Amino acid sequence: MFACGCSAPKEESGAYFVEFSISSNFYAEGEKLSAGEIGALKEEIGSLLNSLEDELSTEKAEGSVARINAAGAGEKIAADTNTLELFDLCKELYEKTGGAFTPALYNLSELWGFTPEYADRYTEPREEPSQSAIDAALASSQFSDLERTESGEIVKSNAETRIDFGGIAKGYMSDCVLSLLKEKYKEVQGTFSVMSNPILAGQKQNDTTGLGYTATLENPRREVTGGLSASGALYFTGLSDVAVSTSADNYRFYVYDGKIYKHILDPVSGRPSENGVISITVLVPLKVAHAGALADAFSTTGFCMPLTQALAFYESLWTEYGIGAVVITSDFCYYTVGDYTVLQPKEYAALTNPSLTDKVENVFTHNEISSARDEVIPCEKEKEYIEAVAARNG
Repeated sequence: MFACGCSAPKEESGAYFVEFSISSNFYAEGEKLSAGEIGALKEEIGSLLNSLEDELSTEKAEGSVARINAAGAGEKIAADTNTLELFDLCKELYEKTGGAFTPALYNLSELWGFTPEYADRYTEPREEPSQSAIDAALASSQFSDLERTESGEIVKSNAETRIDFGGIAKGYMSDCVLSLLKEKYKEVQGTFSVMSNPILAGQKQNDTTGLGYTATLENPRREVTGGLSASGALYFTGLSDVAVSTSADNYRFYVYDGKIYKHILDPVSGRPSENGVISITVLVPLKVAHAGALADAFSTTGFCMPLTQALAFYESLWTEYGIGAVVITSDFCYYTVGDYTVLQPKEYAALTNPSLTDKVENVFTHNEISSARDEVIPCEKEKEYIEAVAARNG
C-alpha cells in the first residue's frame, strides 16, 4: 500500500507517509531556482501531496478510498476528483491488461499479510493461507464489482470488495506535481521524485558528462552480489522528459520454505506472483498522458503474466506509445524493450569513472526476447539469495 511505502510510524501520530525530493539543480524558464525558491516549492508540493494522501489512502477514514471500502452493496459514495480520475484510469488499464492490473486486491493483500497493519512484520516467515481462504478473498477482489455512476459516484455490488491505489498512486502523484510545476512555470528542467517514482523533466542542464539524465536500476540481489556492483544492476543514460518506475520483489516480501512470497499478487490465482520475474522498470515519455501513473502501473503488470506474454505486452506498449521496459528474471538474465540506452556496470564505469572499470562486475546477462521461455529456472546465485534472506529473517 502506498501509505506505508516508507518505514514511518502508523497514522495514529497524524504523520503523512508520502516522501518527496527535488534536485537542487532545478531550472524554471531557463533560470536555476535558488535554495529559497526550492524550499518554498517543497512546501507547496508537500501540501498538495498531503491532500492527495488524505483522499487516496486506505487508512485515512474520511478519504474517498476509505469511504468506498467501508460502503455497503449498492451504497453510492460521492468521491473526490482525484479518486474518480484514478478510478477511471484504473478501469482503462484493467481492460488494456486483460485484468492483470487491478486496484481491487486489498482483501488478498490483507490475507497474505501485506496491508499497512503488517508494516513491521512483512518479512516474517509464515505458512500460506489455505486455498479456501484464498478463494474467499479472491471472490471479493473483483474490480468488476465496482462501477462509477454518471453523476460521479462509486458503487459496489459486493460490500466486501475493497480497493487500494497503491500500485498507481505514487506515479499519479508525480503527475500532479508536474502539473503544478507547469502551471507555475512555462518550462522546467530538473528531476523530482514522489517516493520511488522519479520524473526527469526537460533536458539536463550543465550536462558535463554528455550522458543526459541517468537513472540507476537498483540491484535486487545486492545482498549476495556485493562489492562495487552491489547497488546498481543496470544504468539508463541519455534520458529526458520521461517518467520512470521500478517494481521489484525485494520490497515487502518474505521467504518461507525456500520460496519468495512477494507483495505483488496475481489477480487470477490470488497468490503472490510466480512467473520468475524479480524486477521490472518502465520508462514512459512525458508526452504520454498520465506518464507517471502509467509507469507505476505497468511496472507491476508484467509480474502478473507469463514471461513471454509480459514481454509481448511491453513490446506493444513500445510500438503504441514509445514506452520502454527492462525485465530481470531469477536466472539473472534481463530483457530490454525499446531503444533506451541500457548499460551494464562495466560499460557505465568506463564512461563515468574508468578507474573503476576493472573493479565492478556485471551481475545480470542480457537475453534476446526471442529466447525467453515461461519456465524460468532460478540460478545458483538466486538460490543463495533466498537462503541468505531466510537466515536473516529467521
